[in-house]
Amino acid sequence: MPAAGFPENFASSLANLAELLRQGGWFIAPIVICWFISVTVIIWKALDLRRRQVIPPDLARQLQSVAALLQQKQFPALQAQLQADPSPLARICLAAISPRHQNAASAARAAETTAREEISRLERGIPVLEIIFTIAPMLGLIGTVSGLVRIFSSLGTSSGQNAEQARQIALGIAEAMNTTIAGLVVAVPALIAQVLYSRQLERLALRLATLVTDFLDTCWSPSQPD
Repeated sequence: MPAAGFPENFASSLANLAELLRQGGWFIAPIVICWFISVTVIIWKALDLRRRQVIPPDLARQLQSVAALLQQKQFPALQAQLQADPSPLARICLAAISPRHQNAASAARAAETTAREEISRLERGIPVLEIIFTIAPMLGLIGTVSGLVRIFSSLGTSSGQNAEQARQIALGIAEAMNTTIAGLVVAVPALIAQVLYSRQLERLALRLATLVTDFLDTCWSPSQPD
C-alpha cells in the first residue's frame, strides 16, 4: 500500500530537517523565525483578502439596485443593512450616506477617506512579506560567509590535526550551503505571496471604487428624493 511506509519516511524527513538545522549554524535561527512569520502572514492574508469577505456578492447586488429602493423609499432599510454588514464595502457606503452630508462632494470625500482607511487595513501584513523576502537571502548570505570563514580558518591550522581540520571544513561547507538554501526557501514563497496579494488588493480596490462610485451617483442623482 502507498501509505505503508509513511511513518518511517516522515520520521526520516524530520530527522533530515533537524540535521539541516543543526548544521546551519547560528544564522539558521533567524531564518526559521522569518519562515514562521512568513507562513503566518501568508495564511492570514489568504483569509483576509477573500473576495466574498471584502465585497459580499449579496451586498454588491443590493447596491446595484439601490435606485429601486430609493424610489420605494426604503433608504432606512439599506442603511440598516449596511450597519449590520462588517465588510469594507459596507463601511465605505455607510460613510457616504451619513446624514451630515449636504451635497455629493461631501459624500464623495467621506467615501474616499474611508476607502483609503479600508485599503490600508487590507494592506497590513503584505509589507512584512516584502521585508522577509529581502532579508532572508541576506541572512543566508551571512551564514554562507560564516561557513567560508570557518573553512579558511581550518585551512590555516597545523597539518598535524588533519582529522579535526577535515571536520571543521565539512562543518563550514554544511553551514555555508544550508543557510543559503534555507534563506532561498523562505524568500521565494514570501515573494510569490507578496506579488499575488498585491495584485489581488489592486483588483479589489478597483472593484470597490466602481461599486462605490455607482452608489454615490445613484444616491445623489437629482432625480432621486432626498
